Amino acid sequence: MTSPTTRPHARSQDGAGQGHPDGPRLTGDSEQTAADISAALSQLRLLRDTVGNKEWLSAELADGSAAPLGTLSSTASPLAALSDAGCGFLHPMISFLEEPLGQLRGEPDAVSGPAGQHDTASRQAASVADDYLSTVDRETSEWSGDAKTNYLQTATKLTDGVLSIAETAGTNAKAMIAAGEVVAQAIERITEEITKAVGRIVPIMTEAIAAAPLTGGASIAKAIPECVAIAAEHGGVIAAQLAALLASGDNLVKLIEGAVGALKVVREGLKVIGDLAGGDSPGAASAVSAGSDPDGESSGMRGPQGERETSKSEHGKQLDSDDPDNNPGELDDPLAGEWIPIRGNEEV
Repeated sequence: MTSPTTRPHARSQDGAGQGHPDGPRLTGDSEQTAADISAALSQLRLLRDTVGNKEWLSAELADGSAAPLGTLSSTASPLAALSDAGCGFLHPMISFLEEPLGQLRGEPDAVSGPAGQHDTASRQAASVADDYLSTVDRETSEWSGDAKTNYLQTATKLTDGVLSIAETAGTNAKAMIAAGEVVAQAIERITEEITKAVGRIVPIMTEAIAAAPLTGGASIAKAIPECVAIAAEHGGVIAAQLAALLASGDNLVKLIEGAVGALKVVREGLKVIGDLAGGDSPGAASAVSAGSDPDGESSGMRGPQGERETSKSEHGKQLDSDDPDNNPGELDDPLAGEWIPIRGNEEV
């Protein structure tokens, strides 16, 4: 990913330049839009920290340590111990204990791969923003007055917009990894619960089998319902773990929806700023372009009337096409009432 640069046309130090004498201004609705971008960026940073710290976990899952993603691909059957103990005939009767494992298991690469791509995109977008702002600072170092102030204000808002994209990608990466780790943790806990059930069942059934010759098999017939009841008891614990996992997933989805809402606000704000700068494209990156013309005039600001020519960056094109109805929507803030962490014995 290369850094888009705006190469300002030379201006006099007293602020008198071509086009608007004070450079592009942020006034009226534009000032509100700039404030919205700044607020959205702050919100996205908060969301990324919340996701990364796993504050969305329910109480039942929050008290344990994260499991490695490799656990997702485990194939071990905790009920296999029944066959080893000579009680394999019980397996069909209590196989319901293992059914959740089949639903939760998967390929770790399906989690780490996309997460890595989002993390890379986040780092690249942040680098683009830093490079762009550094270039603007360097190339306007000889400016002064309102021309410099207003130009830097616009550049800062554009930078905030790109950083918002970086934060959103970073949030997605953290969400994918965190969700994968929590599912792996659930697999470990369910496996542990099944192992506990088997540990209680095997001695009972082993004793019943040993007594079968003397009881004509009645001891086995008596032990089977008892063992199934034990399995059902542990199945209830497993069901509670699954409910906690689903509740945590709902919390995480609300956070991601909040990030998407914030990004929509940023996209609309960048359109307004791009239009204000005189760009002929409403894209999110319409106020920045790369390179300069052979006459030394900037592609971002040139001509006797200070006309700006702009081009979309790849990120700008994506933002233009992601939402067909071009409706920025309201900033969804799950931390301000819509998302409530589950603690204690609150209902799911």
